Amino acid sequence: MTEQAGGKRVHEKWATFRFSVIGLLLAAPPPRGELDGAIAALAERTWHHPTSGKPVRFGFSTIERWYYRALKEKGDPVGSLRRKLRADAGRQPAMSGAVRHAITAQYAAHKSWSVKLHHDNLAALAESNPDLLPMPSYATLRRFLKANGFNKRRRLTRRHTEGAERAEARFLDREVRTTRPSMWVHCCTSTPTMAHARCSRLTASG
Repeated sequence: MTEQAGGKRVHEKWATFRFSVIGLLLAAPPPRGELDGAIAALAERTWHHPTSGKPVRFGFSTIERWYYRALKEKGDPVGSLRRKLRADAGRQPAMSGAVRHAITAQYAAHKSWSVKLHHDNLAALAESNPDLLPMPSYATLRRFLKANGFNKRRRLTRRHTEGAERAEARFLDREVRTTRPSMWVHCCTSTPTMAHARCSRLTASG
């Protein structure tokens, strides 16, 4: 489900809920002079939140606004209670096209970076590239990364690459060179008997 489709479903739920609150006022209008009392009575009631289901109450002015909005649009009172989605929903209008392009390229090259590191690096780029100004805030950048699925990923290490094998070989070679002198000292500082022969064998064999 896309973000915009999910937003539409939420707005539909809210529109239906709002109409259920003020629907009786439209179907059976209270006598003249009693509208305020009827709205006040609705404001005293406890309702189930349309998305969370938790108990919730709404103020007099809120219910009054719903009523007059639906009353004005008699052809589609429910539709009038639906909040319109912004055309740029999910696009972070505070970010220019140049900034979006820079962040997208930056993420492609550095998927293991944190949001702060992306923001700091973008600030450094903006110092030499005025097209990246004004800079988006940290919160705006974080929302952009999340909305586009640009999540931080762990850096993967290939253990069996040729470079890794060369590095391992260098490490083992250093370890051997470090170990051999201690073996030779121990050998030649042992008991005088057989010491010369044992050290000679070790030197000859490496």
